Amino acid sequence: MARKSRAIKIAAVCVVAALLTAVSITAFMSSGDGNPAAEVRRDVTVDAVTPEIGSIIVTGEYIGMTEPNQQLTIFPKIPGEVVSVYFSVGDTVEAGDVLFTMDTTDILNNIKSLESQLAIQDATVNSARTGVSLSDGSAMQGQILSATGGVQQAEAAVRQAEQNMEQARLAYDAAVTNYENMLFFYQLGELSRNDLEQSETALSNAEIVLNQAANALAQTSNGYQQALQALDVTQQAPAENRRRALDALAQAQAARDSLMVSIQTAAERLDDAAVKAPISGVIDARSIEPLNMASPQTPAFVISDNSSITVSFRVPRSAAAHMEIGDGITLRDGDNEYDGSITEISTMVSAGGLFTIKARIADSAAGIPNGASVIVLATAQKAIDILLLPLSAIHYENGTPYVFIAESGFAVKVQVETGIFDAQNIQIISGVDAGAQIINT
Repeated sequence: MARKSRAIKIAAVCVVAALLTAVSITAFMSSGDGNPAAEVRRDVTVDAVTPEIGSIIVTGEYIGMTEPNQQLTIFPKIPGEVVSVYFSVGDTVEAGDVLFTMDTTDILNNIKSLESQLAIQDATVNSARTGVSLSDGSAMQGQILSATGGVQQAEAAVRQAEQNMEQARLAYDAAVTNYENMLFFYQLGELSRNDLEQSETALSNAEIVLNQAANALAQTSNGYQQALQALDVTQQAPAENRRRALDALAQAQAARDSLMVSIQTAAERLDDAAVKAPISGVIDARSIEPLNMASPQTPAFVISDNSSITVSFRVPRSAAAHMEIGDGITLRDGDNEYDGSITEISTMVSAGGLFTIKARIADSAAGIPNGASVIVLATAQKAIDILLLPLSAIHYENGTPYVFIAESGFAVKVQVETGIFDAQNIQIISGVDAGAQIINT
C-alpha cells in the first residue's frame, strides 16, 4: 500500500543525531580545562507516516485432492445376458450413448404374448359394447344371439389360453429337468458356474412365461364369465339389461387397460435392455463383458464428468473462519497454476480437527487426473478495514511492540497492540489513532 511520508524536524542535541524518547535531551560536552561546553542543539529530519485504513489477507498453503465434477455408477435396471459392450475404460462418452445391450428374446416373447391377450380382450370389450347397444329391450332375440356369439368367442379364447398354458407348463417342466441335470453335473465339477447360471436364467424365464400363460388363462376365463354375464343381461328386463351391460363393459375395459399397462411395462423393459450413459464424461471403470450376466445389484460402469475439476482440502478452524463461498483460490500442479473459487465449506469437524473445503477449478485444469494430490493456496487469515502501519515503523523491546510518535518536535515512545501482518504492513489494534504521525526511520 503506497503511503505519503513526511519529513519532520525533531530537536536533537549533541553532535550526533539521536531519537528523543519524550523530551529534548540536553547534551554537555567537556572542554579541556574541565568547564562544561556550551549546549549544542540541532534539528534532525526523519520520515513519518500516518496509520491508514486497509485490509490484510494472508494466504496459506494446503494439500488438496482433485475430484471430478460428477461421478456416477451405472447399474442395469433389469437382469440379463450381455450381448454387446461398446465402450472401454478411458473412452469418452456423451449423455445418451448406449454403453451395452442385453438379450431381449424373453422380453419380446412376453410382449407377443401380451398382445395376443390384448386381441382376445378387445373381442370381449366389443361383445360388452354390443350388449350395451342392445340393452334397450327391442329385438330381444337378436340381443340374445349376439350375446351368445360373445360367449362362444370368449369360450374359444379360453381354449386357446388353455393350450398356451399347457405348452408353457411343458416348457417349464423341461427347464426344471434341465436345471436339475445342470446342477448335478456342476456339483460333479463338469460344468462351469456360467453354464449353471444360464440354466437358472432359462428356468426363471420359463417360470415367467408359465405365470404369464396362467394370467392369460385367468383373464380369458374372466372374459368368458363376462360374456356369460352379458348374455344373462340380455335376458333380463331392458333397464336391468342396460345396467348390467354397462357393468360388463366397464369390467372388460378395465381388463383391457390392465393389459395395456403390462404391455407398456414390457416395452420399458425392452428399452432398459439398452443401457445408456446418463451423463457425458470418461469411463473410469467397467465390470461387464459380452456373454456375462448383468444384474441390477452389480455396477456395470463408472463415469466421471471431468468438464470441471473440484479440489477438496482441509484447513484448521482458524483458517475456515476467514473463508467464504466464492473466495478465490489457486491450485498448483507442478509448475502450473489454476484459478478457482470456493463452493463448499464444511461445518463439521473431520478427522484431526480440520474442516473440509471444496473449490471448483477453471476448465483449463480439466487435464488433471482424478485423485491427484495438489497444492492449494487459500486464505489463512483475513482482516478487512483495519488500521495499518508499515512493518518498518514497529520496534520491539522484550517482545513488546512499540512505535515513536512525533509530537511537538519530539519522538514519543508508545506501546501498541498488533494483529496479523503480511510482507509490508501490520495491523494496529490499539495504542495509536489514525491521525498520529509515526516515525518510520
